[in-house]
Amino acid sequence: MKTQLLEIPNGENQNLRGVISMPDDQIQKGIICLHGFERCSSTEKKFKALSDSLVGKMMAVLRLDFSGCGLSDGDYKYTTIEKQADDFVLALRNLKSEIGQQRINVIAHSLGACVLATRINEIKEEIEKIILIAPALNQKDLMRYWFVTSQMKKSNPEIKITWQNYKQHLDESAFQKDCERIDKMTKANYIDSKYFLEAKDFDFSNKFDFMKDKVLHIHGSKDIAVPIESLNIKFGNQIIVGNGDHDLEKPNQMEQWKNKALDFLLKQ
Repeated sequence: MKTQLLEIPNGENQNLRGVISMPDDQIQKGIICLHGFERCSSTEKKFKALSDSLVGKMMAVLRLDFSGCGLSDGDYKYTTIEKQADDFVLALRNLKSEIGQQRINVIAHSLGACVLATRINEIKEEIEKIILIAPALNQKDLMRYWFVTSQMKKSNPEIKITWQNYKQHLDESAFQKDCERIDKMTKANYIDSKYFLEAKDFDFSNKFDFMKDKVLHIHGSKDIAVPIESLNIKFGNQIIVGNGDHDLEKPNQMEQWKNKALDFLLKQ
């Protein structure tokens, strides 16, 4: 196996970076990994574990870090789903130039599924299979759920917010004003209002309707960040990870889905 850093210049005079792992023999397929919000594909355990196994099956795997994340240049403050989608397509083109014209498989976690969804129609002929891990496709409702959860922790922490009750506590006007803030701070970054204003009314679930049979959906039964009930699409190929959280990286969780995911990608 050969592993190296791949640098991809973007249109903003910055370098996107990712870790690309190549088999020693002839490449059979290509894989690109897309991480979630404020994460990075290059070092996340689930992507590294999948990559190590897939390279042994003659697949080339690119673990891409979006602009402003991980190894890549840029300021995450200015990220949007659309900007990340541009990163993805640029990386896809570069991966194909590295490995030839084999069709590409995509593994996307959380927000990465939305990034893929924004471009799926234009690249569908280039994509063979897709694995969606805890996909945060329903941004419209999820953003409101996250807003209510955050506000309630401050104003009335005794009330436990769930997917079933959050709408009872939603102040839509306050939510809209919050999306317009330019000083919002997440775990590791300031995030510009453009990100929230772009995503707050989108549900990407139906973007995969035409190729549901080519998608494997993996979700934790105890995912409180992106509850499985948030999805407005039902995939025929599905793995529900018992007591699984949003990251699905604990050993007893990965044991439930990793090998099945590999089988899905390898099956002709």
